[in-house]
Amino acid sequence: MGRYAVFGLMSLAVLLVHRGGLRALGTRRLLTAVHLGVVGYIGFYLLLAMSAELGGGVVASTMTGLIPLMVTLVSNLLEKVLAWRRLVLPVVVISIGLLLVNSGEPAGGSASSRDLALGAVLGFLASAAWSYFVIVNRRALQHARPGVDGTTWTACIGLGACFGSLFLLPLALAGGGPSPVSDAGTLWPFLAWCVTLAVLGSWCATWFWNIASKRLPATVMGPVIGMEAVFGAAFNLLWEGRTPTAHELWGGLLVVAGVLLASYLFNRAGLTRNTSHDDTDDTDAAAGPAPRPLPAGPPSTA
Repeated sequence: MGRYAVFGLMSLAVLLVHRGGLRALGTRRLLTAVHLGVVGYIGFYLLLAMSAELGGGVVASTMTGLIPLMVTLVSNLLEKVLAWRRLVLPVVVISIGLLLVNSGEPAGGSASSRDLALGAVLGFLASAAWSYFVIVNRRALQHARPGVDGTTWTACIGLGACFGSLFLLPLALAGGGPSPVSDAGTLWPFLAWCVTLAVLGSWCATWFWNIASKRLPATVMGPVIGMEAVFGAAFNLLWEGRTPTAHELWGGLLVVAGVLLASYLFNRAGLTRNTSHDDTDDTDAAAGPAPRPLPAGPPSTA
């Protein structure tokens, strides 16, 4: 709640400055951005946090590697950028990497099999929520009005995340444990984490993502999200102060390899398509203007 309260205050300040962009957005697209903030941030983050608590940070982070698969398959179904047979290899490589990471025993072995299974299910639901955000967010940006900029759109998403976090208040009050605002020793670290996560993990990440969503097809964005799982697992290993197990290491490398392979295939498909178009244009230009058709004669008087 603290993170998204800061995110919401930042977004409100931006919208007060960019009032013209807010007017150009319109009511329908404003509601779209707000609901994306609820689903993509509150839904995704809450499910991911519960997954990490039950199954461990590495399991939760690597389960987000399902997002590129979901986004790639659904986006290619909608946009038909790449032939399905070309998607088989990167999808299989990323899938094997995810299975390999999650098949090993977690370091410490503190989580039971039931908690690991429930954590994996929650991680899958979190991946579905973020995949929905990626696809709908890009399609909304592609059909946005000319006056709508990425900063205004990011701020509207931030408002949705802030409003959605209010529904977490009963959970926070019923959670028990020490209050983060009980004394100065816990208040300042709590506020520091809220600001850091809001600025880096919410505002900057959303702003960069919206810029990329305007410039790249969703089928390219899908494999790139696979790096989220790798970075998440790597940061978690640094937090725990340990080296990766063999399963985690080779699984992470396979995820990276699958992402690079998918990006290469998508880029190659785009270059081939553009080259064929350029060749056609050059041929037409060299041939000169097309001959004008002969008159068909006077119209019939019948």
